Amino acid sequence: MATIAAEAERHAEAMHYDFLFVESRQLLSIGYDGAAHELHSACYDLLASEARIASFIAVAKGDIPQQSWFRLDRSHVMVNGHPALLSWTGTMFEYMMPALWMRTFPNTLISRTLESVVIIQRDHVRNIPWGISESGYAKRDPQGRYGYQAWGIPALALKYGAEDGPVISPYSTFLALSVRRKDAIANLRRMAAMNWMGPYGFYEAADYTQTKQPELVLSWMAHHQGSAFWHWTNLLKNNIVQHWFHSTPRVRAAELLLHEKP
Repeated sequence: MATIAAEAERHAEAMHYDFLFVESRQLLSIGYDGAAHELHSACYDLLASEARIASFIAVAKGDIPQQSWFRLDRSHVMVNGHPALLSWTGTMFEYMMPALWMRTFPNTLISRTLESVVIIQRDHVRNIPWGISESGYAKRDPQGRYGYQAWGIPALALKYGAEDGPVISPYSTFLALSVRRKDAIANLRRMAAMNWMGPYGFYEAADYTQTKQPELVLSWMAHHQGSAFWHWTNLLKNNIVQHWFHSTPRVRAAELLLHEKP
């Protein structure tokens, strides 16, 4: 374990974000074209996305200026009386994945959004389990491979044409454990009672796009299963993964960014 931790630390130190920084926008580019030796013109620019992990770490390491964090967009919507930041496609993954590592402090802009998003997701569908994110779905290509798409809640999405399917992915509910534990556990038990499980745990998704009866996506994706395991670990071990991350002096020094009020 110590060897793995040391190797992870080495890789983290080796990552430099400054070459991805777009000075004119004060944001991180979505990527670098090695062949053309130029940055992509598009930037990650939403606070309500997994991109806030990279932005936070880059500021904490001193690779980019602190003001870049405040250039991340904070556009809001009200959905059934619940205020929330807009994300790109309205997925649970965008909002919740950073909470694997990053603490969410009470009565802050981010905590309010995460609470609202889980409630909005829970209330979005009726008579079926909830939880919508990017995931596999039932349609297959000629080689028999499942399709993959960013399913999300249209009311939370900045992207035009975002759709919910609905395609329900169990890992999305695992992501909600840190916000509304009882609701999430009840939802997972409901999925289990509907036999959405196989030899390696919950299946990738249940696709309701064609009929009222779900077509199960009989696959398991490593990063979705890993996210689920980590959230269970945080639940059972008092947010131990967040503790590991925030025990780093650089992270503690930048924590004030996470205390932003609504």
